Amino acid sequence: MSSINKKILISGCGFSWSGQEKPTWVKLLKIMSNSITDVGGPAVSNQFIINNVVEQLSKNEFDCVIVQLTSIGKLDVEICSTEQRCKLVDNDSLRNFTYNNIWPSSMSKEHPSKELYYQWLYSPNLEIMSLWKDLILLSSYCKVKNCKLVVVQGYKINWTDDQKESLVDVLDTNKVLYDDYKKGIYYTYHDSTNKNTVPCLEYQVALAEEISAYLELDIKLKINKLKKQLKIA
Repeated sequence: MSSINKKILISGCGFSWSGQEKPTWVKLLKIMSNSITDVGGPAVSNQFIINNVVEQLSKNEFDCVIVQLTSIGKLDVEICSTEQRCKLVDNDSLRNFTYNNIWPSSMSKEHPSKELYYQWLYSPNLEIMSLWKDLILLSSYCKVKNCKLVVVQGYKINWTDDQKESLVDVLDTNKVLYDDYKKGIYYTYHDSTNKNTVPCLEYQVALAEEISAYLELDIKLKINKLKKQLKIA
């Protein structure tokens, strides 16, 4: 199949999500190629990220699926009433928004209910176990749908050795995008305003180039032109 005709499904958190004002590698790929479907969202959890992939796969055909995992510990809450919105969403100093009727509340403890949740109810190991199970099932589903699955870690996840071994075909557990970003040459351009964690444009261009080459997308000339404009080596 010609690279220009490949249909690619991508889901991730704000690190990648193309629907925001800040440029991301997914946003750049969408501008340069009409083959990208992005079902990620801002500040969302891994549950949201994978659920959206499965939903899209059940309805459409794709040649490749890219899942950008976010950090564990995030809590997405479905907002079902005005009272719930007022008491939870509107009172949060950072996550005071919803996306597709979901409050991506992240890991803040501003609300007593969330503080109690993280103090007494949250189980990191169980969350990782559930995420591992979801990736195993997603891998099998992608094989049924005859599409390639690529999983990347936006942030570090403490997998067990057995989990790492079972995920080796779809995920490089030693590669963490945000860690690479902070250690790399582009972090000096990072904008930390309002606790922003979305990497800078220069890094996003480099990541878009790396992933487009891996996917064999026919956008090399457009990437090179953008790099020249930004004076990126």
